[in-house]
Amino acid sequence: MEITYIYMLILTIILVVLGLNSLKKDNARKWAIQENMPIELEDAKLVASEQYIKTDLPRRMHGTLDQLYRLKSGVYVLIDSKTRKHRKVYRYDIVQLSVYRAILNRNGKKMAPYAYVRVVTEQGVQYLKQELLCEEEVIAEYDRVKAILSGKEAPGIVNNKRMCTGCGQQANCPAWDYKTEKADKYAS
Repeated sequence: MEITYIYMLILTIILVVLGLNSLKKDNARKWAIQENMPIELEDAKLVASEQYIKTDLPRRMHGTLDQLYRLKSGVYVLIDSKTRKHRKVYRYDIVQLSVYRAILNRNGKKMAPYAYVRVVTEQGVQYLKQELLCEEEVIAEYDRVKAILSGKEAPGIVNNKRMCTGCGQQANCPAWDYKTEKADKYAS
């Protein structure tokens, strides 16, 4: 009688664990559908969230990634979340994710050549798949920014003057005209 009780208790525990695991998977699946998550990520494993990463080679780079998933194939995919008015990806988003990819490659991770920018707008969530820069392009971008910040290279001219408003290189920029910009601001 005692052995039967033990077997029944063990069987009950196993069924509860299996039920909870099934419920957890079902909830995760419902969330993925509601989130509009790409199919390849639904079966992937979240391996890092809000994690600081760094490398000293080929340049000293660091950052904090939003999420890192490992696909069933063993390849890692980056996700970066942005809250925006419009569903749009900017070049600096691609550069940021490319830097993270270069860091993770240097740290021994087999990275996908793309990442997802998870854009949250009033209309909902959308994952936008973006091809990333290769390591050579990341290094070139890194060196260009360092040269601009040190004053060895002039910043590029942008098509939209609003991009200049928060730029820290206004003093070094031949296209920036503070007086005109200030007059335009007060004329509006």
